[in-house]
Amino acid sequence: MKSWSYKLFFLLLISCMMLAACGSKIENPLNWKMDSFSYVNQDQKKVGLSQLKGNVWIANFIFTSCETVCPPMTAHMAKLQKMAKDEGLDVRFVSFSVDPEVDTPPKLKDYATKFGADFSNWDFLTGYKQAEIEKFALDQFKTIVKKPQENPQVIHGTDFFLIDKDGVVQKSYQGVTDPPYEDMLKDIKTLQ
Repeated sequence: MKSWSYKLFFLLLISCMMLAACGSKIENPLNWKMDSFSYVNQDQKKVGLSQLKGNVWIANFIFTSCETVCPPMTAHMAKLQKMAKDEGLDVRFVSFSVDPEVDTPPKLKDYATKFGADFSNWDFLTGYKQAEIEKFALDQFKTIVKKPQENPQVIHGTDFFLIDKDGVVQKSYQGVTDPPYEDMLKDIKTLQ
């Protein structure tokens, strides 16, 4: 009888250890702690780190007159939003405009509507100066944003970023071609 109880205890211990190891951490996290920010969304409502805390969220950088990478990135984000909804995941999406003087809230709303964005958990942010978004992108997401004087096409990074409930950037993913949807969904689940 004693031998049987030791075996059961050992089996339970191993099971607990395996469950604790499964999906408890993001592999190779970036751990970039974000500073506070507050901007306006497509409905002219304030959205910032304080409103996003407590939520897992995915962020990217786009602009409405982009002729190259932004349309596919926004389409991919819309697909990810739908996949997350289908899986019942509680996640928010944030797209920062890299051309804030052109991208007004109504312009962002028109742009996002073309991609079928669900505004219940996706904010398109603006309401800052060009220099501010360039510094913000570099300081918070380690990505470039630069608007050349001679060209209306803004240079910017194309990654999707995963941010945890405490406002810490955990991971980045390719956002233009073949985004790793399944990896992103798995990582969102891990952080929830």
